[in-house]
Amino acid sequence: MNFSILETERTNNFTDPAIQTKIGSLWKRNAVTVQKVLKEGGTIACVYHDYQTDFKGDYSVSLCKEDYASTHFDTSNYQWKTYVVDSTDDLGIINTWHAIWLDEERGNINRVYAFDFEQYNPNGEINILVAIH
Repeated sequence: MNFSILETERTNNFTDPAIQTKIGSLWKRNAVTVQKVLKEGGTIACVYHDYQTDFKGDYSVSLCKEDYASTHFDTSNYQWKTYVVDSTDDLGIINTWHAIWLDEERGNINRVYAFDFEQYNPNGEINILVAIH
């Protein structure tokens, strides 16, 4: 699967007080495109990339759409661990990221830190995929 970038922000999970506003604004500014892609059966991704270090450092977050002609993000270049998000829980995405960070700290996964993404499927399912060694 390939993704092309709609828009990007730079942030930090722990030191940026505007993180939720930045990510929420990406979704708001691109809402029409997001709805069109999903309605047409495509996938939307919130891609995390350009990591300064690991999940504790600065990184870029890009709202993207599925686009097989794109070279921005090509998922075939990496091995992935998939985490299923409880989409009925308002904190499902945040809780899933916390589980990923805990897995990493415990040595259960060895992340690549090339890019990772939240996958928003047309059927409403959400997965988080992290690149692993």
